[in-house]
Amino acid sequence: MKKLLISIVLLFIITYANAQGNRLLIAFEESYAYETNLEYVKAATTLEKEYLNYISNYEINFRLGWLRYSAGDYKYSEEYYTKALELKPLSLEAIYGKILPLLELQKYRSIIKLAEKALTIAPNDSRAEYFIGLASYYKKDYVKSEKYLEKAINKYPFDLDINLMLGWTKLALGKKNEAKALFLVAQRKSPANLRVKNALGVINK
Repeated sequence: MKKLLISIVLLFIITYANAQGNRLLIAFEESYAYETNLEYVKAATTLEKEYLNYISNYEINFRLGWLRYSAGDYKYSEEYYTKALELKPLSLEAIYGKILPLLELQKYRSIIKLAEKALTIAPNDSRAEYFIGLASYYKKDYVKSEKYLEKAINKYPFDLDINLMLGWTKLALGKKNEAKALFLVAQRKSPANLRVKNALGVINK
């Protein structure tokens, strides 16, 4: 009788766990469907209905970080990415995810700190170098910006964003010829790009 009771309890636990897992999977599926239609708030809300049951789940925090960022809810996006990083401290995807809302919120010191953490996990990662350079530029630390963007561009010489950002940094440092050369590389990468046209418009004044 005791063995039968244990078996029933175990069966109940397994059935309950499977049901909970299915609810989370269904919520994810629905969120992707809404995202396909660019309905980011609905996509996030679908997952948030299940959030309290899975608050320690990395995947739901990471996905909600992205969806809230896409919806323009940068404060909530940052909070979800922060929770994801607490759960997986070495997650590069969570680090770079969190940088997105931080850029919108203009938290440049926090961006540099996060990108420096990324470099301890993945030394010489060009994304980390780029973000340190970008944030340093907006903090008007052009020397530091140049240092890190030079490292990044050595790995990706034809990258649009790196060429543009390093070009603006060079211009801020009074290196107009170097800046123009970088903007021209960016133009060859994306001739119709409005950011490129703006950069060349400024440099050619």
